[in-house]
Amino acid sequence: MIEDRSVAAEVSDKLLAANHSIVDALKVVEQHCSKEEAEMFRVEAANVAGHLFAFLLRPLWQLHPDLAPEGLDMTASKKKKKP
Repeated sequence: MIEDRSVAAEVSDKLLAANHSIVDALKVVEQHCSKEEAEMFRVEAANVAGHLFAFLLRPLWQLHPDLAPEGLDMTASKKKKKP
């Protein structure tokens, strides 16, 4: 992923801002559109936000755990070995 911590910090901030924009867009849709439209948008917005986390933020924060939001432990978990 991104080795340079200062670049990683800037990218993390921008990706978190993108996530907030997705949430804000969902609020607009919920206020001004039908329930059906809002539900369809919610599903796709969740898909985008999930991909943003899974493919961009999580790997970035695993490399730079100090950049993860407070309370989110991104240290690598140890997998249990099968006997």
